Amino acid sequence: MEQSMLDAKLQETGEKERLKEYITSQLNESGWREELKKQCVQFIQDKGVEKVSLEEMINEIAPQGRATLPEKLKVEVFNRLRSFAEKQGFEH
Repeated sequence: MEQSMLDAKLQETGEKERLKEYITSQLNESGWREELKKQCVQFIQDKGVEKVSLEEMINEIAPQGRATLPEKLKVEVFNRLRSFAEKQGFEH
């Protein structure tokens, strides 16, 4: 229940959109997005464009993407969320 309340507060204050923009810019700057694109292209080339489904590609590449997220970014986003929750009066 508290998570959905936090999500609603993030949405209504605009903080959710600011976090998305921050994450996107950091992933771009770190080269993470470009590397993930390369993996997708390679996967399609290896399998053949006619033989690849989106679901198959997601199942193969998403775990690699999550595993290679910059640790610094994960920590920063977690800290921002925790700080926001505390300012909004949520318990932790």
